[in-house]
Amino acid sequence: MFYFFSKTLYYLLTPAGWLLTALVVALFTKKALLRRRMVLVALLVFYVFGNPFLMNELALAWEYPPTVIPADSTQRVAVVLTGGMTNTKKETPDHRYLLSHEADRAGQALYLYKTSVVQKILISGGSGDLPFQERDVNDEGQMIARFLETAGVRPADIILEDKSRNTRENAVFSAKLLRKRFPAYQYVVVTSAFHMRRALGCFRKEGILALPFPGAFMSSRRSFAPSEWLLPHEEPFANAYYLVKELVGYTTYRLVGYI
Repeated sequence: MFYFFSKTLYYLLTPAGWLLTALVVALFTKKALLRRRMVLVALLVFYVFGNPFLMNELALAWEYPPTVIPADSTQRVAVVLTGGMTNTKKETPDHRYLLSHEADRAGQALYLYKTSVVQKILISGGSGDLPFQERDVNDEGQMIARFLETAGVRPADIILEDKSRNTRENAVFSAKLLRKRFPAYQYVVVTSAFHMRRALGCFRKEGILALPFPGAFMSSRRSFAPSEWLLPHEEPFANAYYLVKELVGYTTYRLVGYI
C-alpha cells in the first residue's frame, strides 16, 4: 500500500500537482472570486517554481555535493540505483537501449569502474507492479547492464538486483547481496544528487555505511543575471517537480522510520 501511494499521491504534493489542481478548480467553479484566486495561485506556482534562480538555489541547498573517491588498493563495489535512466517508450529497429534524463548515474558508475575506484557494479532496481505502469520499464536494470558491457565493463563484474521497487527496497535487497557476496568490500552508492540523502539514509538503516558518489546534478553555478530571475521557464519547473517530490519523499521516509 505504501508503494502504491508513494507512486501516485505524491504527484498532488508537487508544484505540477498544485498547478493542475488550481486550474481544475478555476475551470469548474461557478464562483467568480474563487476562479480569480485559483488563476492567481496557478500563476504564482508557475512563476515561483519555474524561476531559474530560485530553483537553482533550492537545488544547491538540497543536492548532495560532488565527491571524490581516490583509486587505491581498497576493493569496492558501486551500487547504482535505477530510475529514469533509460527511455523505454521509444522502440528502435535493432532494440538498442536509449538513455534518459537520469542516465548520468550509469555514467558515474562507468567512470568509477574505468578509473579502478570500484571493481564491481551492482545495479539495484526491479519491476513496478502498478496497474497503469508500462511493463517495458521492468527492463531498465538489464538495459543499463547492456550499456555498461558495451562501454567495456566485464559481464562478470555486473550484478543485478531486480526485486526492489523503491529506495527503501533498493537498500534492503542490496544489503543482503552485499553482505553475502562482498562482505570485505567497501560500498559506494551512485544515484542522482537530489536523491542521495534519502538513499544514504536507507542504506544506513540497513547497516550499510556507504560512500556517496552523486551524479545527474540539477544545480549549476549561481547566476544573478536578469534572465535567471525575471521570467519563469519550463526546465526549472520540471526540476522543481523532482526536488519537491524528493523533499516530500525524504520527510515521509523519516516519519515512517525508513531512514
